[in-house]
Amino acid sequence: MTRTTVLKAMLPLAFVFVGACTGVKKNTTTISPAFQAAPTCPAAINTYASRAEVPSDYYEVAWVEAEGNSVYTTDNKLQDNIKDAAAKAGASAVIVNPVEQSKQGVKVLGEALGAKSATQKATALAIYLPADRDRVVQACGK
Repeated sequence: MTRTTVLKAMLPLAFVFVGACTGVKKNTTTISPAFQAAPTCPAAINTYASRAEVPSDYYEVAWVEAEGNSVYTTDNKLQDNIKDAAAKAGASAVIVNPVEQSKQGVKVLGEALGAKSATQKATALAIYLPADRDRVVQACGK
């Protein structure tokens, strides 16, 4: 078998592999259109595991969903995308839910071949705490 034949045979596999390496998909849904806040920055977004952890009153700004391939996307990458979306919505914090695997018994080989069997999803409530105003200004420089 010649080198050219081998390269031609491997080309379709390369396209499948690159297609499986898609990034994180985000969806942001505004909760309170009447509440308008200027965008913040991801560095200013505090993370809470539950509503009980939030130290003061807050406005619910948006619901953020992030989904990615669990073979190529880390939990931190999902959370970074959530913080980015929350900042764009004007939030100062997020209340996150645990990362979920959409299917049990993930088959890494199947995902690498484009079967989309290893998807993970993270969701969060983006909130704005009026008490965070000075902290956000300091973190974002505005």
